[in-house]
Amino acid sequence: MAYYTFLSFVIILYLYGYFHLVETRRTNDTEKYNQYQCFSTLSDKSDKFHTKLLRPLLIKRVSGTRGNAQVRQHIISTLQSTKIWNIEYDTFNSVTPDGIVKFTNIIATLNPTATHRLVLACHYDSKKLPHFIGATDSAVPCAILLDLVIYFKQQLAQRKQNNKYPTLQLIFFDGEEAVQHWSKTDSLYGSRHLATKMRNTNVQGQQDLNQIDAMNIFILLDLIGNKNLQFVNLFNRTTGKYYKKLQEIETQLLRSYDNTEHQQAIFSSKAYNYIIEDDHVPFLAYDVPILHLIAVPFPSTWHKLSDNEDNLDFQSINHFRNIMKLFLKKYLHIKKQFC
Repeated sequence: MAYYTFLSFVIILYLYGYFHLVETRRTNDTEKYNQYQCFSTLSDKSDKFHTKLLRPLLIKRVSGTRGNAQVRQHIISTLQSTKIWNIEYDTFNSVTPDGIVKFTNIIATLNPTATHRLVLACHYDSKKLPHFIGATDSAVPCAILLDLVIYFKQQLAQRKQNNKYPTLQLIFFDGEEAVQHWSKTDSLYGSRHLATKMRNTNVQGQQDLNQIDAMNIFILLDLIGNKNLQFVNLFNRTTGKYYKKLQEIETQLLRSYDNTEHQQAIFSSKAYNYIIEDDHVPFLAYDVPILHLIAVPFPSTWHKLSDNEDNLDFQSINHFRNIMKLFLKKYLHIKKQFC
């Protein structure tokens, strides 16, 4: 009798554990699904992203000019307003086809002692063309990075001294654009200089780890903001798993959006084996894992006067912002309720 009583107890305990596990998974799945329900692609030009973050960037900002300095101060002021970033400036003079120009990269690191880092990057200068704004190239990408900073301000502040997870580092490059004609010496002024500097600079408190080797992944945003935006998997061998994670997040979002939004997928399943020259190239030379999020094909407004605010598609911009928020939450293990 004692044997059957014990057996019954074991069966009951097993069934309790099984149903508890099923219920826990159901709860987790519900919470996971609900977090996607919090997002929308709909907004108007009066929202804070547009008025406070993006609009100050939508001016001519050629390297070495007053407009460039004005935009740089906007980026710095936004970062400083959170009171959580260690901000550094990589300022240098370089010979260009138009003479000597002063460039300044902005590097914001949440925890400068962290030995593992997720890097998000963009370039804030604009091409030297009459009346050229460069809304997608790259005002919108820089505004998106600032948006993430503001959105996760509280959670990142709590994470600042935590070395358990990778820290977040933001880089705003100056001098991506060629002064005259793109070449190895007339382009990527900021990223070429900074990559070399970081390769020769150790992480704070580390004798045998330079800042390049601390980069787990380097995500570069460029040419984002036009309608029909499409990304392709450009580095499948090294960062393909992260690209696929972005695809998975997007699939869930598209299922959760209101039927009136009609948002198309922007992360295609195409994988190309070629390198588009951009600010990641000097870091790629040091074997940093790269995730290059750039419109492919390039938007029709590329390096034209039409690359301005009027031709931005805020639905696709907001969709991409949603994806990046969910990706950042997962990669950095951030605990945040979206709604």
